[in-house]
Amino acid sequence: MPKHIANQFAEWMKRMEEAQQQIKQKMDEMDGEGLQKRVSDLESKLEDVDFKLDDVEFNLEEVSEKAEDHDGQLADADSRIDDLESQDW
Repeated sequence: MPKHIANQFAEWMKRMEEAQQQIKQKMDEMDGEGLQKRVSDLESKLEDVDFKLDDVEFNLEEVSEKAEDHDGQLADADSRIDDLESQDW
């Protein structure tokens, strides 16, 4: 192979290798950006879940308080029924 053709071929190969490295680097950067976006999305969803969990816990406390109130009212009603049943008519 003539020397000038070999030199051109070597230069072409060098450029191809550099281009491949640049493409690989850009793909790695894009993958990193994609992962960062996914992590950000997951963190946002986690915050939403935490907020909903806090809301559920608040509602559970509210329901528990209402259940205790109803239990007290039921005990009062049972007591009144017992009093009425024990009275002589």
